[in-house]
Amino acid sequence: MTRKEFMEQSLRMGVCLPFLPSFLLPTFGGERSILPQFPRNFSGKVLVIGAGAAGLSAAYLLKQYGIDFLLIEAAPVYGGRLKKINDFADFPLDLGAESIHTHPRVLSAIRNDPKAPTPVEIMDYHPQTIKSWHAGKLNSHNFIRNFYREWKFASTTWFDFFEQFIVPTISDRLVLRAPVSEINYENKKVRVTTQAGEHYEADKVLLTSSIKTLQQRQIAFVPALPLAKTRAINRVYMGEGMKLFIEFKERFYPDILVFDKLFRAMREENKFLYDAAFRKDSDKHILGLFAINEKALAYTQLKSEAAIVEKVLIELDEIFEGKASANYVKHVLQNWSEEPFIQGAYSYSFDGNRSRTVAEIKEPVRDRIYFAGEALSLDHQATVHGACESARAAVAQLIEGPHDGKATGQTAAAPDI
Repeated sequence: MTRKEFMEQSLRMGVCLPFLPSFLLPTFGGERSILPQFPRNFSGKVLVIGAGAAGLSAAYLLKQYGIDFLLIEAAPVYGGRLKKINDFADFPLDLGAESIHTHPRVLSAIRNDPKAPTPVEIMDYHPQTIKSWHAGKLNSHNFIRNFYREWKFASTTWFDFFEQFIVPTISDRLVLRAPVSEINYENKKVRVTTQAGEHYEADKVLLTSSIKTLQQRQIAFVPALPLAKTRAINRVYMGEGMKLFIEFKERFYPDILVFDKLFRAMREENKFLYDAAFRKDSDKHILGLFAINEKALAYTQLKSEAAIVEKVLIELDEIFEGKASANYVKHVLQNWSEEPFIQGAYSYSFDGNRSRTVAEIKEPVRDRIYFAGEALSLDHQATVHGACESARAAVAQLIEGPHDGKATGQTAAAPDI
């Protein structure tokens, strides 16, 4: 497997994936800001649908560039797949996105001001004990520590970053508990209707909903989206996803444990365990389980949370000779597949050519409907900074407008992040 193939496969594995070496991590564009300076050809109003990482970033950038906007979120809280819990341990836990997956300077770049101080304590995440469970045997692979290193938040979370640096500037333009049921763009103004019957009008809409909700057609479009776009949306695979944290009385597990043969686990859909308290200022013993796609389905298809936890403890008892059940204290489960406005983990793969599929989805419809989200980042798919990159590209495209007076679908030139 080439280095490029290794990176692409690893990035598709997603949140906090083991074995992604720091020298392979893509980065933002150094000292450059997210958006270039260009003539602004748009001065109307924008409705941003979805307040996850992409939607929050887009609203933040629109605010910076003086564009009137409203951010509409279906859930009662903002964040999307950014989510934390404060009262489970003596440190906050990321129930969603966790690792930074690139150089920490990405945090300043997301703020669109690389020179602005971002006082966030970052942890050098460098696991020392790596094991695999395969064919009933626990195997050690500690040599991996010589290749794998990235970054995490030391005492905060991704959610905290957005809450501290992004949300305060846009909170007065944020509407929660407003699931959108219809987007009507047959006239010059786009009319958005919520399930509660509320109506909002704007010149353009930036849609940042998860790809799964678009596939499920939770939002009706009038007129219907072009067939080519609908087909492209359906070519993106977004599978099941869950995170489970369990507190134990003592630690009996390694820093990271993967299932199956080591390098097969790197290439295929997978699940893994990790010490969630690694290098945290904590005396708690917290084990995290992350699973996606079919490996997550083995849990999410069970009838109850209790059944999921029981299955995990049985598996752990087999691996660690009964120590899991004997030391169990409590747990917290985040089943992303059950979140009604998300319905899964993140985009994972494509049916057909990825570049063409992403380009087709990103192309604006009648210069009124634009799209962004982690699935639409070619280089940083399935990451928080990929979602922000996608938002940056969409905002640049939206503000700059078509060069010939017609919707071209071409993204405005902007530095990579």
